[in-house]
This record gives sequence, C-alpha cells and structure tokens, in this order.
Amino acid sequence: MLMGRAPMSFRLNSQDSKDIPSRESRLRDLADRKEELQLRREVVASKLEKLDYKIIQTKAEYGALYNETAPILNLPIEILCRVFEAAHSASFADGIPNNPLIEVIISHVCRGWRSIALSLPSLWSTFRHDASELPERIPVDRLVAYLERSGSRLLDLHFAFAESVLSEGSLALFNSMLESTITHVAHWRRFSLFSDGDVPILSFCNRLQHLEALNLEYFTMCPNTDNSLEGLEEPETLVFDELSPSVFLGGAPKLFYVRLDPTCPSKYLPPFSNVTVLRLEDDSFDLDIWNFGSYSTFLEILALPSLSSLSIVGEMFSKPDSPHSSKITMNNLKHLRYGADDNLIVHFLPFLLAPLLETLILNNIELPLPPSPFPEFMQPFSKLHSLELLHCIDTDTGFFTSFAALTPNIINLTIIDNPDFSSICHNMVKQLNKEGTTLWPNVKVLTGILLNEDSLNHYINFAEMFKNPELIICIGASFANDWRFMDPESYELLQPICILEQMPPGKRLVSWPPGVDVPAEDDYFTIEFY
Repeated sequence: MLMGRAPMSFRLNSQDSKDIPSRESRLRDLADRKEELQLRREVVASKLEKLDYKIIQTKAEYGALYNETAPILNLPIEILCRVFEAAHSASFADGIPNNPLIEVIISHVCRGWRSIALSLPSLWSTFRHDASELPERIPVDRLVAYLERSGSRLLDLHFAFAESVLSEGSLALFNSMLESTITHVAHWRRFSLFSDGDVPILSFCNRLQHLEALNLEYFTMCPNTDNSLEGLEEPETLVFDELSPSVFLGGAPKLFYVRLDPTCPSKYLPPFSNVTVLRLEDDSFDLDIWNFGSYSTFLEILALPSLSSLSIVGEMFSKPDSPHSSKITMNNLKHLRYGADDNLIVHFLPFLLAPLLETLILNNIELPLPPSPFPEFMQPFSKLHSLELLHCIDTDTGFFTSFAALTPNIINLTIIDNPDFSSICHNMVKQLNKEGTTLWPNVKVLTGILLNEDSLNHYINFAEMFKNPELIICIGASFANDWRFMDPESYELLQPICILEQMPPGKRLVSWPPGVDVPAEDDYFTIEFY
C-alpha cells in the first residue's frame, strides 16, 4: 500500500522490498525533527514572552526613574487631585465632554496617575450616554465601572436614546443601564432621560414610583414617545387635572429643577413642593395629540409656592372656557419664558401680577396686546430688567407702548427678528417716531440679529431714539463685517452714537434662569450668533 493513495493490488519486486525499511526510517527521522523543531519553537516563544515582559518591565522602571525628575509627579497628591478635577470640569465647559474622555486619558498616563485617578470619586461621578452622538463610546460596562468608582459621591446621570441607532438587543442594553442606576438612587443629584421617537421606555416609571431620592436636585424626563397613552382610543381627549406625584413617592426633599415633556405627565410627575425651576416644554409641537393639562391645572402650577423660574413651550394647556379678567398672582416668580403658543398667553401675561419678575423671554409667539383699560390690580413689573423677543410677530404696534408702561426699568433688550414677518424693530421705531416718545429709556444693552436688508438703519434709529452714547449694541460678527464694507457710511454714522460690540462666532445666547447651574441640555430658546 502506498502512503497517501488508495490501495492498489500489485506485486513488489525485490528492490522495492529492500527500500521499505529505509523509507520507514526516514519518516521516523522527519517526525523526530518536526517534534524537535516544535519543542524549539515553544522554547523560543517562551523566551520571547519572557523577553517581552522584561522589556515592558525595564521600560516601566526606566519611566519611573525618568519621571522622578518631572515636577508634576512630585506634587502632593492633594494638589494633583485638584488638577485632575479642574481638567475634568473644563472638559464639560460646553456641556458635552471631549472625546476621548479626560478621566480615561488621565487614568492611562502612568501607574501613579492611574492609581490616584481610580481613587478619586469626583472623576467618575458624571456619566453621559448619548446614543445619537456616542453610540460606541460608552458601553454599559463603563457605567458599572463609573458607579463603582464614584463611591459615595453624588451622581450626575444623563441618558439619551435615539430610535435611529436602535438595533437588536440595544433596547435591552439601554434598559439594563437604567436598571443599574436604581441601587444608587440615594446618590442621584442630577438625572435626565431623553428618547427620540417610539422608544418604549415609559415602563421605567414603575421602578421610580416608590423610591426615596434624598439628594436628587435635578430631574428631567422627556420620553417624546407615542406610547405614553397606550391603550386609549382617543388620546387627544385626555387632560390631566391634578399634580399628584407618581414617582419618588418616598420623597425628594432637595428637588428644585424639573423638566418634563407632555408625553409623560401622568407617569413621571415628581413631588413639586420644593420646585423652584420648572420647564414644561414640547419641542415636537405635536399639538393635535399632546396636552399637559387643563386651564385649572395651569393655574395650579402657577400657584406652586416656591416657583421662581417657569418655562413653557407649546400648547401645553387648554384655554379657559370663557374670557376672564382675573388676577394671576405669582409672588416669587423671577424668570419667565414662553414660546410657541398664541392661544394661552393672552389669558395669562396681561393678567400676571409678579412683583419680583426680573427676566421675560418670549419666543415664536404673536405679541399680545395688554387689556385696555388696565385692570385696577395691574402694577408695573418694576424689577423687570431683561426682555428678550425672539422670532416674535407684532401685528399690533400698540403692544410696545402699552407693554413699555408696565416695564419701565428695562436695561437689557434682546430682539431677534422673525424673517417671515415684518421687523419688530421697524414697527417699534415707526410707532415711536409717530408718538414722539422714548420707550425703555434705561436700556443699556441692545442685543439682536435683525434679518432685514436695512437692519443697520434700524440700529441707527434705535441708537438715535435712546440718545445715549454709552448704549451698547451687540450684533453678530458676520453682520458687522458685512456692514463695514457694504455700507461704510451708515457704519460710520452708527459708531459715534453707541458702542458697537461683536458677539464672537458660535456664541450662544442662553440666559435662563440666571444664577442657576442648569444641566447642559438642548434648549428651544437658544440663539447662536454667526
């Protein structure tokens, strides 16, 4: 039989018979050589592995000796920790951490830094998972590591889940991430959850229902999902008529900041007793389905005892059944933002009595005309110093003369024109020229993006109206550069009658609420200068 071939029947001659032993001996020799080479290879591999280890060890020893002279490594651990914390804080300057994460970079510099970094809870107490921006950067095991390393440090947790990145198993992964945070609820300081599209996360409310969140200060819940009214045949008829809490029934005594969208009110209402900053915002503007509550619920919210900052976007509440002239008193309200709702504001703003109101921001609404004559209870907003009109529509120039009488002490005025309608500035100046009066004589800073071709003339008219050479006019850098070359005569005329300042490109106009360290979240009222 021949090796490696099918058996054949033949007769060996005498010479072949003599060669068989020699061939067998050769095969044995080759097998022995192969085995010997394999042993040698294993020995060489073992020696290489040991050599690699010695190289790594020597490099580490060399690095340790080399680094002994590095001044930063001779700093006391306490100071080095402060340096790490400062770098970590700086990485969140714009709200979104840099990539790669600074805490990860620090922990991979050297053995000494890693030991210090892993033992510094403040580096690991902030966790963001944004599926739309960082789908692969922050896996669930990293969250577990952060939760362990943060120790007893208070936690800032941000989750955003996007339908666009849904894949098989991703929902289960996301839910497991949320579940892993439950055991740490006593350390929650900030908790925010956003979702995009029909992502079924509302069952998470059941896990929050009876929890006690002793250190929770910020709570944001914006599911933006179509299934919050699951099982209802006519969801558009549903109105929530009370503010009874449905989550954190064990208590949340430090909770002062709450942001909700209209898809979750009955399921995610936290205790409101100590809330001072409340945001009820519908960025989707799906006005045919969602409605946060009735007009009576709206009044109940306005009556919250500690409420000092209120932001409402969209048709969140139904109008009253009939016109009214009732006083709406908010004794502690300091900052008010209102946008994308022309229906309710006429039943609210003209009747508001808020003696401490300091800032008012209106976005994308038709400016309401105050009642005439004023009700007897109406009083000027004597502390109102900042007014922002963003993309608003002015169909009745009487708004300015009437409203200015209620806001005599405006110092900061911001106007962002709506490009689809006539210029607010044009209407204001026209009305002022007609009546020969100066509204808001105390204005010191005018900030604006005016989209009309003759917008530079509006600035000139404003500056001439205020008659204050120290008036500061802030405009986008691109506008100023264009005007300097396209209309040098008007530009030269403007300079002597005011102080012209350029907002740096990319500067975002976000001024609410002042004095509060609010989470870095998408904001409907944000204006970016170019």
